[in-house]
Amino acid sequence: MNMSKQFDVIVIGGGAAGLMCALTAGQRGRRVLLLDHAERVGKKILISGGGRCNFTNLQVEAAHFISANPHFCKSALSRFGPNDFIALVEKHGIPYHEKKLGQLFCDGKSVEIVNLLLEECRLGGVQIRTKCSVEKIEPRNIGESRFALQTNLGGYETESLVIATGGAVDPEDRGDRSWI
Repeated sequence: MNMSKQFDVIVIGGGAAGLMCALTAGQRGRRVLLLDHAERVGKKILISGGGRCNFTNLQVEAAHFISANPHFCKSALSRFGPNDFIALVEKHGIPYHEKKLGQLFCDGKSVEIVNLLLEECRLGGVQIRTKCSVEKIEPRNIGESRFALQTNLGGYETESLVIATGGAVDPEDRGDRSWI
């Protein structure tokens, strides 16, 4: 008997990128699970901008990004740019101000941005599991787009897997990330 829980999308990593990915997929009708090893999601958001969260920059342009595929940045920014996130901040009634060079910061605390992201995840039906360590990832059936994950909280299966755990991984340093 298969005791795995099934999801359309599993996102590993509860930072800003993982939360945005999860809420977007959830609000598009996908069954989404977000996994993070920490006690709570958004920990780095809470300390960003000295606790006031530099949540976007008005000067975001594809030319400011380095990529092997420069067209990717153009495509991504045309689909969701700074003005889209500003609209989300305004929808949630979060006051903000502009600092130098178009940097936008919360007037209050960074927790407001974390709460915004969590509320948008809730609206999308995203399930969030914290204190969850991914122990193993493997393709389910060769030729199928399915993955099986084994975690300290049990087994999961998904057709789409997003790893949003932060910075680049050195392929020579497999450390405790041998499943990547």
